[in-house]
Amino acid sequence: MTRVVAVFLAASVAGLLFVPVFGVWPLALVLVACAVPAFAVAVWCPWASWRAVLAVVAGLVGLLAAVRPADPVGALVVGATEAWRDVLRSTWPVRPDPEAVVFVPLLVLAASVFGVELLHRVRAPLVALLPALAVAGLSQTYAAAGGAPAVVAAVAFAACGAAIVAQGIPWAAVALGVVGAVLLGLVPAGPAFSLRDNESAPLASARVASPLSEVAVRLGAPDTPLFEYTSATPVDRWPIAVLDEFDGVEWTPGGNLRRMGAGLPPGDGVTVPTSTRSASVRMRGLGLPWLPSQAWPATVTGTDPLVAPDRGTLLAEEPVTSYDLTWWEPGVDGATLSEAGVDANAVGGLGGVGEVPAGVAELAEQAVGGMRSSFRAALVLERFLRDDFRLVDSGTLPVGHGWPQLERFLLRDKQGTSEQFAAAYVVLARLRGIPARLVVGFSGRNSLVRNGDVLAWPEVAVAGAGWVALDPTGSARTSAMGGLPGATGQAREELPPAEGLAEPLLPAEPPATAPGAGVPWRIVVWAVVAALLGWLIAVPSWVALRTWRRRRSGTVADAVAEVRDRLRANGVPVTSAMTVRDMAAAVPDPEALVRLATAVDTTLWSGAGVDARQEAWEAVRALRSEFARRPVPVRARAALRYGYRAQVAPRMPVGALT
Repeated sequence: MTRVVAVFLAASVAGLLFVPVFGVWPLALVLVACAVPAFAVAVWCPWASWRAVLAVVAGLVGLLAAVRPADPVGALVVGATEAWRDVLRSTWPVRPDPEAVVFVPLLVLAASVFGVELLHRVRAPLVALLPALAVAGLSQTYAAAGGAPAVVAAVAFAACGAAIVAQGIPWAAVALGVVGAVLLGLVPAGPAFSLRDNESAPLASARVASPLSEVAVRLGAPDTPLFEYTSATPVDRWPIAVLDEFDGVEWTPGGNLRRMGAGLPPGDGVTVPTSTRSASVRMRGLGLPWLPSQAWPATVTGTDPLVAPDRGTLLAEEPVTSYDLTWWEPGVDGATLSEAGVDANAVGGLGGVGEVPAGVAELAEQAVGGMRSSFRAALVLERFLRDDFRLVDSGTLPVGHGWPQLERFLLRDKQGTSEQFAAAYVVLARLRGIPARLVVGFSGRNSLVRNGDVLAWPEVAVAGAGWVALDPTGSARTSAMGGLPGATGQAREELPPAEGLAEPLLPAEPPATAPGAGVPWRIVVWAVVAALLGWLIAVPSWVALRTWRRRRSGTVADAVAEVRDRLRANGVPVTSAMTVRDMAAAVPDPEALVRLATAVDTTLWSGAGVDARQEAWEAVRALRSEFARRPVPVRARAALRYGYRAQVAPRMPVGALT
């Protein structure tokens, strides 16, 4: 029973390595519901020939009872055939839908039942852990475990292995587990490799009209209602699309789409404290695929959208009536924001600007007064466009956002819609090293949002605060004065006039670590691991090379030396003073050694011309065949034991044996 428990526990530990994908409790509950009934059958089933089938049935019944899918058969089929890919196309943790969650319990159930059958049918008990190890390996292609979770998992595997071979050689499993723990502990938890990198959720419609091109069209019919929202606090803006790639002609969204999971954390660029805000949105005619969103969405209920995690964009493939949105709001004050630097590592912030027309780069330098990239420089650029350019929102509206239109806007006409303002701001900012992106959406000044509220605006990446929306047109002001909009407004009002501008005191760069400072623990650990791996590879290789060289010489003396080393490697107490007959007396089955002793005697005492080499090496092969029938742990230990005392016994007349 102990061995069966170890097999089930090992498979369950492998299943728990999927925690980054599903979360702890949704996964733990279904694993328990599936594994417990299967374990009971595996232990107490009186019919050995039906044990595997009944255990699988019991596990499936427990699994289906736990997840209670509307279509049990369909859930199992989808879970076994499609869920593995759907999970890769979702944000993590994925939504605990039955069709997605059953994917891991099915793997654990298969590994457990298969492992138990191996335990009962194979002489080497550790083989029963191979199915669980396969599941653990698969989990690492989803999300690599690192640090403490990896060490705990490896130690748990070692403990299961020790329990399985407790009556044999437990040190082998423990040593293997320790080596595995060290190796896994060195693996960073970051995205070194994941099958997820090559997967994204496809959008049903292959071609979607750019919302930036629709700005002028919407302004032509300003009263058309699009959606309405209710929120405890006013909402500044409702982004629908983030366009951060520009080739000089078109602005396009970057990044991969994924299906929205159970929730999203704040972005990596947000290090300041955050709070959550929420709103209920009811659609009135916006149309697919765009859904009003925020920069850092946390959860979406009422629909199952796709999301661009780094950009916050939400898209729907089917008509949506209403949904509830929760998002992260960075908490920062205006004074801190005014002194902040930019986040040069923000995704898409310093993308392409195409072939820049003559005069634009000089205009960008003039716009920021030669200031280095910082949030204050971003505000100066915003003021430059707001003061020197004119917003047009009626009559004949300018259209276009490529370089021909932007060149005319910046260098000649100096008037346009928010489309040209936002596009021009982003390219000027990028030319000055300020990470920026273009966003299309709507102003939140009215709870009922209409076409006339359409707006395009730039966002800049601020260190610690994430993406901050700006307003170079001066038309997007709302009553939302809290959070980032309030802090931005405060920083804007406190911006000194052009003659009083000064560079902000940006945080100093962290000092570089002095060479040799501190203990390079990672290097030390890697050196230890490399030494262990080198030992595991070098010893069997050296033994194989030594045997090959002896077999190539083919002398009786080398055959004796080979036998002596193999006996030592297999734990037989052999000294250099023992003859072959002495060695034969020390082993339980002396037949092969008696043949070798006869060959030695023939070579030594039967006179010249007698060749006993073939007989001697046939004795060696017989001894090897005998050792090959020993249990796997014994053979593994013999393979890793270095025969450094290999030599011919002094009492042997060496010259006579060669």
